[in-house]
Amino acid sequence: MFKKILVLFLAVTMLSLTSCRIVEIIDHSTTAPEGTTEPPKEYTPWGFWHSYSSSVAVELSERDNAVKLYSLTTGYYEYYHIIETTYTRDGDAFTVVWEDKTYTFTFDKLKNTLEMSSSSDTTSTPVAYVHMDKAPIEHPEPSFPDYAALNPSSYITLGEIDYTGIPSSVREGAPYDIAMAFYGDMAKFPKLENVSRPAQSGDCVNIHYSGKLDDVPFEGGTARNQMAFLSDYKNGYIPGFTDGIIGRSVGETFDVEVTFPEDYHATDLAGKAVVFTMTLNSICDLSLTDEDVAEFTKDTYKTYAEWLEAEKTALTKSLFTNAVLEATSAEKIPEEAYTYLYQRLLDEAHRRAHEYNISYEMFMLYTGMTEMTLFQQAFYQATYNMALYVLAENNELAWTEEDYSAKYEECVADYLKAYPEASREDACKQVDKITLQIKHELTEEMVLEWAKDKIFVAEQE
Repeated sequence: MFKKILVLFLAVTMLSLTSCRIVEIIDHSTTAPEGTTEPPKEYTPWGFWHSYSSSVAVELSERDNAVKLYSLTTGYYEYYHIIETTYTRDGDAFTVVWEDKTYTFTFDKLKNTLEMSSSSDTTSTPVAYVHMDKAPIEHPEPSFPDYAALNPSSYITLGEIDYTGIPSSVREGAPYDIAMAFYGDMAKFPKLENVSRPAQSGDCVNIHYSGKLDDVPFEGGTARNQMAFLSDYKNGYIPGFTDGIIGRSVGETFDVEVTFPEDYHATDLAGKAVVFTMTLNSICDLSLTDEDVAEFTKDTYKTYAEWLEAEKTALTKSLFTNAVLEATSAEKIPEEAYTYLYQRLLDEAHRRAHEYNISYEMFMLYTGMTEMTLFQQAFYQATYNMALYVLAENNELAWTEEDYSAKYEECVADYLKAYPEASREDACKQVDKITLQIKHELTEEMVLEWAKDKIFVAEQE
């Protein structure tokens, strides 16, 4: 649970657009530019040094043996954590002891670099730090919004939610999504052994098919060993194509009549009724063993049933989010509602750019994103979050202190599992920093649980 909330804490959300300062990487070459006689710049050990590879900046002070280590946000020179301590000096070597580990920074006059080595890792190559002309800027750290205190009902108007747009049949997609995550390709799905039952909704099958228009085969209408998911969820076929497979047995050959949509891209088939002759070759086994699940998810889920239910909940939540946003109007919401979300989205874009070893600007260009689209995502997410509190208020929904205590303890347990050497006091200090996230997650879970009855009753009606 702590990891789940920590992902939310680290991964999504506004200061103004100018708050994300992008600083160009400094050219630290010691060679004078071509066509000039300017001598190479000489540095002393004092001042700021930066390692792009480790995303750390070091500040050495000559006056009081002080050293500061800045942990930089990947992709741009802004720090989000700082360590202040002292060093001992031996010539051009500066030794820092931190948390029982010893680090040595050695100033290289010829290269104008500061090289760091660790006594706990003597086999690795020293990390080179290059000089910075000025101190890094503190990374903006807006707080997670206290949505309850923002009085959401005074900012947004919530209309009638269309629950019929959230069919429970979408939950059929959960086994398919899990199998795709595990196998990566439908063609790799294993077959059910000795299958005697007919194909049913939610199965993934292998088929041959041949299509005819007025008893004449048409181009692109024939294929062998094609995979098909028997659901309206991500099946990729025209409406009705997979419906005719349901109820058929492996080895059976049969005809399925379908009509192409009026706006179908092939004009000679648009709006036309055709017949597909199909053979059902096999039905796939979409389930996984509990051992496979635990290993693949690194123990995020212990059993297939646990992962399956989580995936079903995620699918339902996604559609419910869209339904709520469609029913919500909000021309203006307070900055506190989206500042955190927007900053986290900016941070994620910079991290991704760093992972791909390209500039932030180039990453945004390649992905087609802009800071305005990130802002809109944060705004919509904040609007949805506030709508949850309006739904809770309108329907007299509330979680209890016992609910909070239980989730708090889950987070503490998750932290202690991730950091076995930490004390409970350490864990509580970390979890105390995300109390607003815990309360928000409780609110969302409570509203989603209430909405399930509305969703599935609406579908049955």
